[in-house]
Amino acid sequence: MKKVFISRNLTDDSVFKKLLENAGFQVFGASLIKFSAVPIHEVPKVDWVFFYSKNGVKYFFQGLRRSNIKIPENLKWATIGSETAKSLSSEFRQPDFIGNGNGLDTAINFIKKAKNQKVLFPQAESSLKSIQQNAGNKLVAIDLVVYKNIPKTHLSIPNFDCIAFTSPLNAKVYFDNKSAEDSQKFYAIGQTTGNALIDLGIANFEVPTSPSETALAKTIIKSTKSAN
Repeated sequence: MKKVFISRNLTDDSVFKKLLENAGFQVFGASLIKFSAVPIHEVPKVDWVFFYSKNGVKYFFQGLRRSNIKIPENLKWATIGSETAKSLSSEFRQPDFIGNGNGLDTAINFIKKAKNQKVLFPQAESSLKSIQQNAGNKLVAIDLVVYKNIPKTHLSIPNFDCIAFTSPLNAKVYFDNKSAEDSQKFYAIGQTTGNALIDLGIANFEVPTSPSETALAKTIIKSTKSAN
């Protein structure tokens, strides 16, 4: 039975976990980084709020509640992909714009909606800012750090057949603690994480068609079966 590791804490009802276990895999999930909130004292006047991740959604609204900050009714909301959109819908409401998870594609399409408008980016302290970088001066970008992601230390990571990375920092922490084996298969949930793997010297990996747990699980199942 092949063992799969994903760099994310998984709940029992995780789609990723269910799909792979039903296909005969053993699944282990654990984030390799720690998260901590950064207090929010005010939210500037903007036209849009754009989220990169579920953690961005979580810590932004947590910070608003703790500081008793009210949200203007005329704000528009955007997310980089469908998984983050689900988190925003659960926490607040359906976004007005949902990207495809790719930083460049999403920036191009988002500019069509928000060109020259003020956009707030609640994000991690170490965010790669892919939308801001790709949008250049076509958006008035305002960064708001709402959480820190800190690498875990002194990790002892067992051997797995398949390793799925959910962020660039998780990938870096993994390879800071463990070397790649020839028999292992590597996966990146999106191209940004894939680029981080390339920077880390990992050239042989796969990226699903969309940055979701469902697509990631299906990619692992398909590539593993084709290799047998």
